[in-house]
Amino acid sequence: MKILLCSAAVSLLALSAASATQQPEDPASCRFKVSESNAKPTITGPEDIVALTYVIEQPDSPVEIVSMDFKDSFVSVANERFTEELRCTARVRNRSDQSIRGFDLEAFVTKTLGFGGPGFSSPGGTQNLAPGQEVEIRACGGGGNGDAPGNHVRLVVFIGTVATDGCVYVPSKRLPRRWLGAS
Repeated sequence: MKILLCSAAVSLLALSAASATQQPEDPASCRFKVSESNAKPTITGPEDIVALTYVIEQPDSPVEIVSMDFKDSFVSVANERFTEELRCTARVRNRSDQSIRGFDLEAFVTKTLGFGGPGFSSPGGTQNLAPGQEVEIRACGGGGNGDAPGNHVRLVVFIGTVATDGCVYVPSKRLPRRWLGAS
């Protein structure tokens, strides 16, 4: 019983010390202005990869995908299975009014809306990306395989997370209505 009480007291002290040293969260840290962009990202690479690629609209994302180059990549689909090897570079731009501390660029070859297939999550680095600044990153470097019902897959690309001072932000994703089975 004494051991149980001592353990509880130590745990309580540790928790109260940890919460006392935590920095208070700044409610303004995730508030940023994003400039509008009507430009569609440029996709280059093998014709079959370009035809499969869809960059998801993210109007609230502080980081915008400007271009993707899938040179030396392939996606093969046969017998309701796919195999992929993605080698690419991405050009992104900070379209917010705050410096970006880091971001993740995501790309998946998938059969479903849930992006459940193989793909990559590529850290954009921890460099500061000033407002309006563009940077090119090596974004791909993976391969895999999976199901392809009806021999149909797509390659989806989007920004997964964005880190600013004191905030990690997950941008929304605007998906085409037809992906949801609606007409």
